[in-house]
Amino acid sequence: MKASLKLRDDAGPLLRAKLPVALFSVPAVASLTAGDSADLSLCLATAAPSLPSLRLSYAPNRPAGTSPLSLSLVLGPGPGGCPSAPAGASAITMAVEVSAAGAISFSLSLKPSVGDFAVRKRFESVDGEGGASASELTMRSVVPVRGGAATVRIRWGVRIPAEVTAGGEAGAPRTGVTLRRLPFLVLGKVTVETRSGKPPPAPEVEVQEEAAVEKVRKVNEKLRKEVEALRATAGEGREKETAELAGTHRNGGGSSPANISRKLSGADVRL
Repeated sequence: MKASLKLRDDAGPLLRAKLPVALFSVPAVASLTAGDSADLSLCLATAAPSLPSLRLSYAPNRPAGTSPLSLSLVLGPGPGGCPSAPAGASAITMAVEVSAAGAISFSLSLKPSVGDFAVRKRFESVDGEGGASASELTMRSVVPVRGGAATVRIRWGVRIPAEVTAGGEAGAPRTGVTLRRLPFLVLGKVTVETRSGKPPPAPEVEVQEEAAVEKVRKVNEKLRKEVEALRATAGEGREKETAELAGTHRNGGGSSPANISRKLSGADVRL
């Protein structure tokens, strides 16, 4: 499950929740969006790893004259037009939305990123009228929770105010521009994502674990062979000492108990 809270200046916070589901054996995601009354919507989207995403959305509080039901096709640079790249979110996605009333809209989202830094830009077109959102420079912080069972992602943004005025006194020619306020840092979005089961180890950690197990197996095999060789050597020594004692008695040698004891202990010293 994945939940996020987006903070907005011109409206209340926007809450989104996503839950993975299965749609006729096809992986899908069910999502709920809530904020202001106009933001309420339900969505069901396919999430096949090598196909475009097909989304069915229902927004009951859309403006009058528009249909609350719409169908969207989302394309991306992934395999087969998948909007999700193998390493995460795609740098570019395009969506075509058709409402039940026949209205068609297009949107293009640009999200190039380098490490934890990204730039976001969105273009939209409805019935021939287009518009573009302001550019946004963002950075991301990731905090693991409960040993990796969940992660909290915090998206920060650098905002440059649009308040630009001409300087100079009244009647004087406007020769320069001045920013009334300096750029400032804002908190844009907080996302919490839970993971089912134990998180898989990183590839390099898995390779190291396999190498350690193989090393322990080889050491155990070497110790087992050395123990078997020691046992065989000890058995041969006992058989040889027994044969020497038996030969001494047959030859009539007068060995005292002390002499026999010394033979058994491995020292052939006669008194």
